[in-house]
Amino acid sequence: MTPAGKLQDRLKKLVQGSGGQYRKVRWEGRRGCPDCFIWWEWPNAAFVEIKAEGDRYSKLQEREVNRMQHDGIPVFTARGLTDIEAIVEIVRHGKR
Repeated sequence: MTPAGKLQDRLKKLVQGSGGQYRKVRWEGRRGCPDCFIWWEWPNAAFVEIKAEGDRYSKLQEREVNRMQHDGIPVFTARGLTDIEAIVEIVRHGKR
């Protein structure tokens, strides 16, 4: 499993283990969407982009995430286990 795959697996386990939902995301007919969508009870929801150590956003991903964030959609970037734990805590408890 790739380093990013291991991080996604950890995110999925933490979210589901705390009563949340996890979905892998893919846009139809577009590229650049964040990797995952997580939620508990609305509005505690967010997209998460997983970037393993040394990985960077492509220009397309960066533009798509910036567009989403500009419109008020929460998108987080996880670069390690500490980020994943913090993101789960923030989204689960509705902190922004």
